[in-house]
Amino acid sequence: MMQVEMSYSVEGRKILDNVRFKAKKGELLVIVGPNGAGKSTLLKCMVGILRGEGRVLFRGTDLLNLRPEKRARILAYVPQSSTPNYDFTVEEFVEMGTYKTSGSIEKALKTVKLWEKRDWSILTLSGGEYQLVLLARALAQGGDVMLLDEPIAHLDVNHVLMIMETLTDLKRGKVIVTVLHDINVALRYADRLLVLKGGRIFWSGTVEEFGEETLEEVYSVKGKIIETEVGKVFVPFSVKL
Repeated sequence: MMQVEMSYSVEGRKILDNVRFKAKKGELLVIVGPNGAGKSTLLKCMVGILRGEGRVLFRGTDLLNLRPEKRARILAYVPQSSTPNYDFTVEEFVEMGTYKTSGSIEKALKTVKLWEKRDWSILTLSGGEYQLVLLARALAQGGDVMLLDEPIAHLDVNHVLMIMETLTDLKRGKVIVTVLHDINVALRYADRLLVLKGGRIFWSGTVEEFGEETLEEVYSVKGKIIETEVGKVFVPFSVKL
């Protein structure tokens, strides 16, 4: 179980206001919310990139009090995908995630089905393949907690499914928290949702409990949630003016 309590301010302005939640192994916790809600900021505070006020407790230890190299053995962070700037091979790039950790490069690349491309330059990869390499680098750290910021942004349907199915498999043995913009992907794969608005938790609960009124209040969009064979789907009707 991981317990998070976090606030963050910039020049006296609250970006995160007493955000509190728990995450555990066996479930995929998805953070959603409109642009500027504080989703990415929350993950950056949790991993120590930004200095917030609060704590991230895991097995009785505040991870933010650990030295970075020790924290990296427990917690891995996958940032929003960016264009690679250096000509590493896939294997060399993933190896960076094993610095002062005990993870396996081979196991990580096989998990994302890129072991056969380990000698390829990362500059030759598609956007989806590069995102999978970022995921593999985090897996190579061998920690029990993974934080992912928009891991499916700008990807085609095939790679979205590959990444989300991989996270579904991984959740059995790890605490996984991910930020998603696509509400329908969140409804399809999340076990629990954390909805941020204005730096605060507006709603939290299971996908089964999630309703149209929450979407309307948070996104100002009217629509209907439809039950399908694979789960809930949100169909928007109009923007609430």
